[in-house]
Amino acid sequence: MSAPRTRKPRPDLVLRPSFVSQENAFAVLGLTPRKFLDEVVPLCHGSVARMGRTALVPIEVAEAVLRSLASASPDAKAGRDCDDGQPTSVDQVLASVGVRRRGSR
Repeated sequence: MSAPRTRKPRPDLVLRPSFVSQENAFAVLGLTPRKFLDEVVPLCHGSVARMGRTALVPIEVAEAVLRSLASASPDAKAGRDCDDGQPTSVDQVLASVGVRRRGSR
């Protein structure tokens, strides 16, 4: 019998994707696939390549869109539905389970 071969540790290989799609949006941008399709893709109108149902956006364009969303004025953010239907305050969380804080109306 032959002895098991010893393996040398190899350095990690770090890759940066050229494109982002709904399939890798969470790993690359930290966005859920639905959020990527609903928020980022419509703002990348001239740069979207479609392969079937997959929307491919160059990573530089997607990052620029996210930066522009982050630097948008508070008035523009107030007009957008950024909470995905999730409660954004303590009172909303408590109201969702039928409880109110003492002293709040």
